[in-house]
Amino acid sequence: MPTPLRVLLVEDSEDDALLLTRALKKNGYEPKGERVQTAREMSRALDGAPWDIILCDYHMPAFSGLEAIDLLKNTGLDIPLIIVSGAIGEETALDCIHRGASDYIMKGNLARLGMAVQRGLEEKALRDHHRQDENALRQSEEKYRTILEDIEDGYYETDLRGNFTFFNSALCRIWRYPPEELMGMNYRQYTDEPNAKALYKAFTTAYGTGLPGKLMDYEIIRKDQTRMAAQQSFTLIKDDEGKTVGFRGIVRDITHLKALEQEREETLEKLRQALESTVHAMAVAVESRDPYTAGHQRRVADLAYAIAVKMNLEPDQINGLRMASLIHDLGKISIPTEILTKPTKLTAIEFEIVKTHAQAGYEILKDIAFPWPIARIVLEHHEKIDGSGYPQHLKGEDLLTESKILTVADVVEAMASHRPYRPSLKLQEALDEITRNRGVLYDEDAVAACLTLFEEKRFSFEM
Repeated sequence: MPTPLRVLLVEDSEDDALLLTRALKKNGYEPKGERVQTAREMSRALDGAPWDIILCDYHMPAFSGLEAIDLLKNTGLDIPLIIVSGAIGEETALDCIHRGASDYIMKGNLARLGMAVQRGLEEKALRDHHRQDENALRQSEEKYRTILEDIEDGYYETDLRGNFTFFNSALCRIWRYPPEELMGMNYRQYTDEPNAKALYKAFTTAYGTGLPGKLMDYEIIRKDQTRMAAQQSFTLIKDDEGKTVGFRGIVRDITHLKALEQEREETLEKLRQALESTVHAMAVAVESRDPYTAGHQRRVADLAYAIAVKMNLEPDQINGLRMASLIHDLGKISIPTEILTKPTKLTAIEFEIVKTHAQAGYEILKDIAFPWPIARIVLEHHEKIDGSGYPQHLKGEDLLTESKILTVADVVEAMASHRPYRPSLKLQEALDEITRNRGVLYDEDAVAACLTLFEEKRFSFEM
């Protein structure tokens, strides 16, 4: 029989909502619920009915996946929320998970939806179980210990040295030790050195602060020498005078969850590689039409990356700049080949045609959901901070930092490289150009970083 599932769909596309419903049915669920598109509708839905799972689009006209995560968090409800997006980058996906999403799924790969829903429900059940166990700890000792023998999770009590003084049969099953061998065993006897240190730190912190230990993952070595991923929460045991005399905790085998987490990490890595491959393919497409500038985009990307690192930009900004630099001349696909490869100086009209490549590149990229502002960086890479650039004549305060760095890298590489209508100039002439116009045409910080790289011989072009 299908498993009933109360689903809240935060989705602006009715067609996508239908596809999600079909995918859930295909995975053995009987979904029932409603579709919402705004924060107000989602708040109303959360107030009005209990939900097992929330499937949320990342991009919506009036609402975003991150806003939905924050809204759910503010309600205090514990409902697994899975981001479902047509196009989402590695960094954005990780940000969603760090913000509270239980998983993410690409709309083009709904085959993983059933597994993600199952994992979200299992993790929710785990959290519920821990809350129930913590409540049970406050009950009388006799009643609590009776309950312990009926649960599947391991329960233990130790003295202050970490030696077992009590445990239930589930713990014996998880550890694969008979009770007589497990009794009195110290945590250092069933873990390796790194895990023993982690447990010691957790117990010491709880003892010093008087606060319950945070939910933590670690690895145990069973009697048969197999390794198992465990997750535990624990509290202090106090005597009648309020003095701490030991620890008690709940342990669960999460080996299968760790395997699923590894699968998710591998999927993220594949997405990152696919994104880079796509960008490189775009770069090759440009250079195939303009053989005289082959390698230009890559060399510009190398220099822009080095400048950004020197300026201490955030890693996410640096990655976005690198990707944008690799395809900053993508718009040249729209320029006639005879103009790109013309061996003599361009006419005024021809130069105006070439200048359209920045806007053309933006038009190609603007609707692609990159996790970085790649389209905007491409659009702005020929702008100057005094407003004399193109295509929009923007000034410094209106430009992205990444765009200003790319402009400097592009100028230096272009002047130092061969062109159909002139031989390559000396690198020093390119550096003199950005030096003369620092603070006028080019961003001062970007120029300073670029000059330092070459002066200290920390960068060179690989032609």
